[in-house]
Amino acid sequence: MSQVGVLKSFRWRLFAGVALAAGSALSLAANPAAAAGQAASPSPEESQVEEVVVTGSRIVRNGNEAPTPTTVLSAADIQERNPTNIADYITQLPSMGTGNTPRTTTLFANATGGANQLSARDLGVTRTLVLLDGRRVVGSGMSPAVDVNLLPQNLVQRVDVVTGGASAAYGSDAVAGVVNFILDTGFTGLKGGVNFSQTDRSDGRIASGDLAYGRKFAGGRGHLLLSGNYYKGDRIDFYDDPRDWFQPGLRLMNNPNWTATNGQPGQIVRTDAGYNSTPGGVIASGPLMGMAFGPGGTVGSFAFGPIQQGQVQAGGTVESMPIRGALLPDDEHWSIYGRGSYELTDKITAIFEASYAGNDTVNWSAVYNRQGSTAITINRSNPFLPVVTQQAMDQAGVTSFQMNRLFYDMINTPGSHIGEAGYNRRQDRVLAALEGRFLESGRWRAYYQHGHSKVWYTRDNNIILGRFNQAIDVIANPATGGVSGVAAGAPICRSTLTNPTNGCVPMNLFGEGSLGAASIAWVTGAAEGLRTRQDLDFNQDVWSIDGQYSPFSTWAGPVSIATGFEYRKETFSSTADSYSLQSLWNVGNYKGGANGYNVKEAFGEILVPLLKDAVVAKSLEFNGAIRRTDYSTSGKVTTWKAGLTWDINSDLRLRGTRSRDIRAPNLNDLFAPSSQFVNAYLDRTQAGSPQVPNITLSGGNPNLKPEIADTWTGGGVYQPHWAPGLSLSVDWYKIDIADAITAVGAQQIIDMCYGFNRPQNPAACDSIVKAPGATNLVNATIYTSGINAQTVAVEGVDYEVGYRTTLDRFSKTLPGAIGFRLLVSQRLKDETVLPGDVAPPTLGTVGSLKWRGLLTTTYVAGPSRTTLTTRYLGKGRITNQPETSRTGIPEAYNHVDAVWYFELAENYDITVAGRKITLFAAVENLFDRDPEPIPSSGTSFGTSAPYDLLGRSYRAGMRFRF
Repeated sequence: MSQVGVLKSFRWRLFAGVALAAGSALSLAANPAAAAGQAASPSPEESQVEEVVVTGSRIVRNGNEAPTPTTVLSAADIQERNPTNIADYITQLPSMGTGNTPRTTTLFANATGGANQLSARDLGVTRTLVLLDGRRVVGSGMSPAVDVNLLPQNLVQRVDVVTGGASAAYGSDAVAGVVNFILDTGFTGLKGGVNFSQTDRSDGRIASGDLAYGRKFAGGRGHLLLSGNYYKGDRIDFYDDPRDWFQPGLRLMNNPNWTATNGQPGQIVRTDAGYNSTPGGVIASGPLMGMAFGPGGTVGSFAFGPIQQGQVQAGGTVESMPIRGALLPDDEHWSIYGRGSYELTDKITAIFEASYAGNDTVNWSAVYNRQGSTAITINRSNPFLPVVTQQAMDQAGVTSFQMNRLFYDMINTPGSHIGEAGYNRRQDRVLAALEGRFLESGRWRAYYQHGHSKVWYTRDNNIILGRFNQAIDVIANPATGGVSGVAAGAPICRSTLTNPTNGCVPMNLFGEGSLGAASIAWVTGAAEGLRTRQDLDFNQDVWSIDGQYSPFSTWAGPVSIATGFEYRKETFSSTADSYSLQSLWNVGNYKGGANGYNVKEAFGEILVPLLKDAVVAKSLEFNGAIRRTDYSTSGKVTTWKAGLTWDINSDLRLRGTRSRDIRAPNLNDLFAPSSQFVNAYLDRTQAGSPQVPNITLSGGNPNLKPEIADTWTGGGVYQPHWAPGLSLSVDWYKIDIADAITAVGAQQIIDMCYGFNRPQNPAACDSIVKAPGATNLVNATIYTSGINAQTVAVEGVDYEVGYRTTLDRFSKTLPGAIGFRLLVSQRLKDETVLPGDVAPPTLGTVGSLKWRGLLTTTYVAGPSRTTLTTRYLGKGRITNQPETSRTGIPEAYNHVDAVWYFELAENYDITVAGRKITLFAAVENLFDRDPEPIPSSGTSFGTSAPYDLLGRSYRAGMRFRF
């Protein structure tokens, strides 16, 4: 059995073992009603929020006392909802953005296919730092974005979500915030669970299971911890079973009557849009325009609509837009985690951790099509032409025509995997650490960590462009001088006349299903086992030492100091199939390469109590941090943070921070393998700006420098003594990012460098390399992938209300306890601007809604816990562009209604032989709310995140802990 086969066999055995354990436990259940009577409602003390040490500072303290706002999600919070993945729970927080999920990621973009990656404030996954027990984790690709799927989720004790800059504490990428997964490393016993779900339409089935075991040894000085997680999700194929809400003809089209001065909208919304092509081909030019080819070469008619826009038309014959794709991909991931610790002395503990995880995802990739500027030229000599068409050409006196065609039948060939794109990743991690204490209050830790991700992409529907062009250039085999062994008049490739052994198989383009399996196999390379493939290896090595100590006290309390040093090295290597290296495929054509960087960091933090039990304050503390970072690629940079917490009294705490944060360019930004093109652009160094030849490189840009973010936060927490269990908080934030990395076209780079109709930008000049000895831009090389050019500004307010109480406080006859937690995020500003461009803010659009909310209501009575979750997405607009601009749309269509989603979950505890087992069930999107229809300007329609695309779905399962 192959290595992959062994791994898959292990994963299924792991899942089967968990399910068997669960079933065995359930079969022992005797009298659930009697067991239910053993549970009691929590006391008021149990209802209080547990104090924990949280993320955001290197100095140990309670989260509510930290100046940076932090949301803590406990394991109990998460288990009340029992999501199939913790990331699904986190992304519903109003302060979080959509991020990357298996529903939204593509398979060939930055190694993220099938991944669950988090994005705070909708600022992107590369500006949100994800940690595991306060340590970095190797990214899921050439970017540092972490795939939450591959973390040991069944051991998560809590998740700290810091919504504010934290680069001074943790380094690069902590611009929008930090998400820290804290594991229950002291767990002892055996626990596990299974979770099954599917949609109301009986698709999208998901099965997941987990198992964890922990025990002490050596008289309690040692501890061993093992865990495994498994997840398998089935694809929802939109081609075979589209949702009722899907409107394939809904599209934004350029208004043909628009001018810059007539006051009409630049775009109009059409519901009758479709491709200006057909699966069997349609003649797109000349006197025979509109002749279409059906199954078996039958000839019909196709009406070209009055509005034509690229590959799409409105009106005329509606050929539905292709929906070969998936709402959910085939997705399988798993992880194995082990940890051992041993107390070497009373003050020093040695720790070793190892994990191995994988992710396999399969999805459909794009349908190949030829139309418009890429239309196929068909000659009269093509013997596959239907007789009716041959006669019509003769009568019209034409010898060739242009044909548009959609190649659905290249995907739909029975038994073929053509059309599938695969993504596979394996990730391993090892950690060796020492932790200890010194003197009375000091603590330290030192560790080495190695992380490795291996990613490979495969694509089975790609076309070898040269072969395709040969296969569609078909002639009849000449009686004289033709190919031997082939009957005279039989179809052959024209190229076969001069190269009889080239293997070309002629392709019949006329009519859906006519292509021929042999011809498809030849043009895609499937006959020889060829496929587009890229293999990527990423390595991350971290050496770190840090400590905390309270050297002295002031009149207000002990002063605490934390300091540390860290060295990190990140490298990658990439290889690709030989056809990609020669750029022979239609798309993809990945390239090889290898590179990396290292970073050295030193940091310090101080906590100084300023007042205690004073007239104006119960306490006042200053928190400051600074970090000096030296990148081998971009040099030195300093980040810092200053914050105050002011306890006016026991009820009210005010807090605020000011910080300087960074996002350094990652491996993908710097070193992504390049693709080279030769084009002509306007040379702004010469009089009259003549067009001159340039070489453009679309890969990474090694001249990038870190993004710089300035962050302000301010707010307070109110916990009134007269209302035990009630907590209210309000926090304002403002993040301004300068030198944000963005992809810019070659002409824009030239214009920005030389200040042509826009401010001059030195970063643009760094992306231009003149030819040796040249004073102008003739034959200059221009890096077009990314430069430090954009400015980004976001601002908003977060609100949180929490309340927990037992109901007998209000009436002795009321059983149980109830809890509420309301999280609301209000966005006040969202702007992304390239200097010199006039762009409206995105605030209030679908991608930047002004209001989001999440209300969780839990009722506990005996063994039963019922949770109702309400999620709110405010109303929005499709675009903020003026209606009368070229990209404006009619106001009547430029809105998206507010959306409410409801989820109802039930947890019920039973006891078997003194062991607790929890049964759970949930209904997500309780009222089957359809997503908002949003007209697209692209060629794939539907709606977009953050709206639910699946509809009502059900989850059920069980958890146990022995």
